[in-house]
Amino acid sequence: MICKTRGIVLRTVNYSDTSIIVKIYTEEFGVQNYLIKGAKRKNASIKANLFRPLLLLDLAVYKKEKKKLQTLKEVSVEIYFTSIPEDPAKTSILFFLNEILLKCLQEEEKNPELFLFLHESMQTLESAEKNFVNFYLIFLVRFSRHLGFYPQGSFSKTTPYFDLQEGLFMNQEPLHPDFLGKESSKLLSKLIFCNYYSMENLILSGKERKNLLDILLHFYHLHLSNMGSMVSHKVMGQVFA
Repeated sequence: MICKTRGIVLRTVNYSDTSIIVKIYTEEFGVQNYLIKGAKRKNASIKANLFRPLLLLDLAVYKKEKKKLQTLKEVSVEIYFTSIPEDPAKTSILFFLNEILLKCLQEEEKNPELFLFLHESMQTLESAEKNFVNFYLIFLVRFSRHLGFYPQGSFSKTTPYFDLQEGLFMNQEPLHPDFLGKESSKLLSKLIFCNYYSMENLILSGKERKNLLDILLHFYHLHLSNMGSMVSHKVMGQVFA
């Protein structure tokens, strides 16, 4: 059966000298793996260079139930990235998001709200002209909502501690070590109430930005068993110091 869907490229690996396997997060089917035979040949109908990280695609797919490797009939780019490849800071963000998504997106299930969030996120990154240095932090907070552990509550005099295990602001320190002190809790609360449209108003120092990134990655590790170790976050700390 031929179906049409939009997709976001997650990863490309070589299958043979001429063929590739592409992991794509699709709007209609969730995470799918596609075998593209002959993609590296000069006369390929579907070329390997179409599948750059997090590129937004329109797809016509041959959908076969219970088959691990699906195949593609047609592929076209929905939205070309022009500013991201030319901007080292945006490129760093893209590779960081790509690593996060590869670790977090596992389900072969349709999730329209999550797809639209990711689609909007990539469009926002592409179109941002200035003051996007906190984009990836806002992404992590917003993405956690779709993963089921979005921070609850806010910092106040009566709830000055954030419990990383429970994912909420508390009135006292919990009995375990996975919590934030008052200053870090206040900083996280400030971030939670920002979105892509207000990120220009979020003023953070390089030290605060690094602190928030470390906090959010630890938060993710506590709630996702398959997170493992990260690589690209070290680059983020250097680029946005």
